[in-house]
Amino acid sequence: MKRSIFTKYFFSLLWFTIVSALFAEEGTKLIAWKPISDASGYQIQIKDKVGKIILDKKIDTPYQSIEELPSGMYMVRTAPLNLFKKPVVWSAWKDLEIIISEPPKVVKETETPVILSKQESKSEPTIKELTIEGEHFLEATNVDLSKKGDKLPIVSKEVKTSERIDLKVDTTEAKTGPYDLTVTNPYQKPKVVKNFVQVEEPKSNAQDPKQTSKENLEEIKKNERVKSNVESSRQNEEKNGDSTKSISVTKPSDLNQSQKQITPPVTTKQKVNLPKGKSFHDFTYEEMMVFLETDVAVNCKNTKIPAFTLGECHKTYVILNFASEDNQSVFEFYKLVSDNESNRISAYRYFSKNCNPVFKPALERMELQWKNRTNLDPEERQSLAVELPKFRACTR
Repeated sequence: MKRSIFTKYFFSLLWFTIVSALFAEEGTKLIAWKPISDASGYQIQIKDKVGKIILDKKIDTPYQSIEELPSGMYMVRTAPLNLFKKPVVWSAWKDLEIIISEPPKVVKETETPVILSKQESKSEPTIKELTIEGEHFLEATNVDLSKKGDKLPIVSKEVKTSERIDLKVDTTEAKTGPYDLTVTNPYQKPKVVKNFVQVEEPKSNAQDPKQTSKENLEEIKKNERVKSNVESSRQNEEKNGDSTKSISVTKPSDLNQSQKQITPPVTTKQKVNLPKGKSFHDFTYEEMMVFLETDVAVNCKNTKIPAFTLGECHKTYVILNFASEDNQSVFEFYKLVSDNESNRISAYRYFSKNCNPVFKPALERMELQWKNRTNLDPEERQSLAVELPKFRACTR
């Protein structure tokens, strides 16, 4: 089946004049060189990366189809033929890399730009990490972050996979404002994503993560005392005959309740306290819920995101802190128990892929969701049916 693609071959054939770039449409792959006057033909040899000759052919034209060769690394040499169809002189073996260059795609999870902040002091460079996700990324893929002639210096670019590129960007001297992302593959139309990143001046109220952690611990202690009083009130209600009330996943002010959101029953008889010295991965579902209820970012009133996962707080947005796997896992659990179906589906996928070690409270939650799957929309039920078995099968 034909595909509308461009192909590019990187090679050098010693004394031949090289065609600067060879490409063909409709899937045709060619290797070519400028013709040699008075040659009676040519002989071409190609060997694979282990040294086995996979093509040895005499031809009349200064080009050869290599349609059958898959992408990869090869060695190639050629020679012009005399009147007796014998090689006059062989070129040296040269590297030949065959790649398929397709239009790149960029996946942007949200409509808001990625925030890259600057530091108040310029005594040291401000290097920010940035990940680009998409499709058809190559080592030869070019990445550019610019706005009206100004470019963000890219310190390093690492193509992790064909679907991910990791960048390190220097924002020390960068002008503030939005920057467009341009991703270009050889001989393909550039993919431009407007306002992909936003460079901002440092916020005077930005908090030191270590200091924030200390403040969070103090708030947890205070909230534990508040929770104790709430538990006492609930127990009094239970004595009055309301013994089937459940502990809500989030406070009513956190998220609007949805009919599709399932809150597995946890009766008020179960009093759960935060464990000490216990890894988040080993929390029970109930313990993790208590943590979410107590880990409130009191200094950031515009969000209910757990303080543990909060990096910076601003008036119209927040920056998450994923300095460790625990930070991201706690945030994904927060999504897992939200009333937003898309968030829950995203969390299912995260925990099924990042399951070593198993995040036990998430597994318990997903098991409860499965028991109550008849209350879920078909799309979410299908996602849970796919991801939960993967999560169950994951071992430490």
